[in-house]
This record gives sequence, C-alpha cells and structure tokens, in this order.
Amino acid sequence: MVDLLRNNLNLLFVLNQFSMPLGFGEKTIEDVCAKNGVDTQSFITLIQFHGNPGNPDIQKLNTLSPEIILKYLKRSHNYFLGYRLPEIRKQFAAALDEGSTKKTILSYFEDYEKEVNDHMGYENEIFFPYVELLLAGEEKKDYSVKLFEARHNNIEEKLDDLINLIIKYLPTSGDTLRLADILEDLRLCNRDLNLHTFLEDKILVPKIKRIEKKTQNEDQKVLSETEELSEREKDIVRSVAKGLSNKEIADEHFISIHTVITHRRNISRKLAIHSSAGLTVYAILNNLVDIEDLRQ
Repeated sequence: MVDLLRNNLNLLFVLNQFSMPLGFGEKTIEDVCAKNGVDTQSFITLIQFHGNPGNPDIQKLNTLSPEIILKYLKRSHNYFLGYRLPEIRKQFAAALDEGSTKKTILSYFEDYEKEVNDHMGYENEIFFPYVELLLAGEEKKDYSVKLFEARHNNIEEKLDDLINLIIKYLPTSGDTLRLADILEDLRLCNRDLNLHTFLEDKILVPKIKRIEKKTQNEDQKVLSETEELSEREKDIVRSVAKGLSNKEIADEHFISIHTVITHRRNISRKLAIHSSAGLTVYAILNNLVDIEDLRQ
C-alpha cells in the first residue's frame, strides 16, 4: 500500500472515501482492505480509475456493485462539502489582498459552493434514497432515474472558468505563491469532481436503469399473472358468451348461483369488462368460443 501511494499521492482521495487512516506499515493492499472492511477488488478498481483518469476502464468500473458506488459517492459528497471546498475558500481569503478583487473572487467561489451544495444536496435527499429503495427491492412510483438525468447539470464548468479567470485576469496582488497552490488545489478538485460525475453518469445511472427495467418487467409479469383468468373463470366466460343466465351457468357447472356471481365479479375486475356483450366479444377475440357456434 505504501508503494502505491508513494507513486501517486493523489490516490489519497480514494482512501479518504473509504475512511482508511494512514500508517500502513508494511501491510499489503489486501491487508488494509480487510482491516477496514472494504472489498479489495472494488478498491483496486477505483484506485486505477483515479490513477488513470484520462482512460477509464469502463468494463472494470461496471464490475462495481451499485451499493459500493453509492457508498463511495456519499462519502465523496461529505468530503467536498464538508472539507475540500470550504478549505479552498479559506485559502482564497488568506491569499488575496483586501479590496474589490478579493470580494469578487470570494463571491464567485461562494456562489459556486452553493451550487455544488444544492446539486449534491438533491442527490443526498432525493436520488440516493431512491437508489437505496430500488436496491432494497422497493419501488417509488413517482420518481425515476430519468428525472435525475434531466436536472443533473455540469458543476465542473464554473470551476474551469474560475481557474482561467485567475490565470488570465487576476491583478498581480496578494500572495502569489499561495495563489499558485490554490490553483493546483482547484485543478485537483476539478479533476476529482469530474471523476465523481463520470462515476454517477456513466456507471451508476446505467445500472439503475437496468434495475428499473427489471423491476418494471417483473411488475408486468406479476400483473399479467394476477389478471389472467383461471380455467373456471374461462368456463364462466364461455357460458356468458353462449347467452346463459346465472342460474343456467350454475346448473351447467354444478355450482351455486352465488359462486357464479362471485366468479363474474372477479372476471369483471380482472378484465375491466362488465357487460355480457363485452364478455362475448372478449371470448371471441381470445378464442374461448367459436363465433360460428354462437350463431347457431
């Protein structure tokens, strides 16, 4: 684990999302993952993703479970909102000289912070709980991943603009060395936010769409099974189509009139057809009776 991080300290971001403390000694990646209750292969996949952001391995990322991705994204939210962005704001406040430039830059960044807060707050309060319901086998009829996609805007563009504005147009005032450090922090933050969004849009969302589709198909199957007429009910429909009265149907099938009435009520509920004429048409269209037989 030490060798891995020594070669790329940016990977500390991934450890933070898994709440892995430093001080690994000579432990292997597998040892550290086992100690912290983290799936080793998932950890390695995310490490590789962050270590090579320009060439994400979609096939490997798709092996991540929705539960792992969700947990990772939620921790990332806490990190960005609770530490990363507030810390950059503090650095700006300390590096810039007092005056209109400082006020303008801080105002811009605070607006951006609020936008990210609203963006991630929606995910924390609406989208992530919806995903958790789906994963638990429950449904939320008034929401779908399409609603999430419709409002999932790009929160990285504004940070790109800020970096460009500072590099191109910031007056030469304030602590230049500290500003250089802030720009590096902004660049890394922007990269991590881009990877965060990629994981949501390209990996989690397609997985949730597949779960939604599977759930809808299962619901349709259950509905079809529930609404399908029993063999006895089909017999009743045939008798109705022949023009028999409830008493005649009861005599034909050796059941009580009360049972016939109960069957007809259930048939009407299942088919949403309430008249004898409607049931006759249904019987013909579904080959329960031959139209030639009815003409005799």
